[in-house]
Amino acid sequence: MSFVNPLSDPLFAPTAYRMLALLGVALVLLLITERRRLRPIAQNVLLRRWFSWAVLAPLYLCGILSGVGAITVLIAILTFQGLREYAGLVQLPPNYRRVLIVMGLVVAPMAAVSVQGFYMLGPLLLILATLQPLLFGSVKSGVRQLAFAALGWGYISWFLAHIILLARLIEGGVGIVLAILAAVGLSDVGAFAVGTVFGKHKLSPRLSPGKTVEGAIGNFLGAFAGATLMSFALPHDNVIALMIVLTVLVGAGAIWGDLVESAIKREFGAKDAGTWLPGFGGILDRIDSLIIVAPLAYYFLAFTA
Repeated sequence: MSFVNPLSDPLFAPTAYRMLALLGVALVLLLITERRRLRPIAQNVLLRRWFSWAVLAPLYLCGILSGVGAITVLIAILTFQGLREYAGLVQLPPNYRRVLIVMGLVVAPMAAVSVQGFYMLGPLLLILATLQPLLFGSVKSGVRQLAFAALGWGYISWFLAHIILLARLIEGGVGIVLAILAAVGLSDVGAFAVGTVFGKHKLSPRLSPGKTVEGAIGNFLGAFAGATLMSFALPHDNVIALMIVLTVLVGAGAIWGDLVESAIKREFGAKDAGTWLPGFGGILDRIDSLIIVAPLAYYFLAFTA
């Protein structure tokens, strides 16, 4: 696993300029539209979300451009916090939580050093995981807890690690990852903006009453905007094709991932997965789209390369 200076990457400066410009424009628009609700600022949800983005975006940028080692650390951190929130959300007992987090943290390093080992890891850990109800003596709910723990491991640890595979194995992978992150972020913004202004028709009333068909269209518009913004980072021989592919994959994956997390939260009567990010809830609420988009993008690009 390698670590490099992100400032030396030719993608750093143009990405940073675009990121700062986007954050600046967003802040100006928020100050204009929310001028009557600025006090107290700490309670303004949109401004809190802007602050979260202002912190996360530079961290993502530096992490992705600092080499495979840094990407692995970044994914491991997201995995750790995501699993913590998930374990609390599905009410896993402490012994299952500890095993889930330990097993989950093995995935990112394995993806960074051995693709074959990465693919072998899933069946091996699943076999070992079946020992938990036996060793813990869980009689009434052991199998159910095992099922939710296995789902969390695959859903968060395994899926997120595909970001590392994208960066390592796909031609121009680092630029593609940056484009995916921008497309996912703006996809969520597009869904919120279009859904708030035009939303009338419920997309999935039982799973997520606040989501609308119009908001889903906003997902694709935002994904296209993100892919366009970062088109310079895509491999030059097929920029247009990749922009279209990423728009479809990110738009569909963002809706899919959001509804999957909504289904889990509905199962346990929770509104948010946590309180870690101001304005968003937990880290799992922020990366639910990326969790699904990452493997979709990797396998599509790997099989069509």
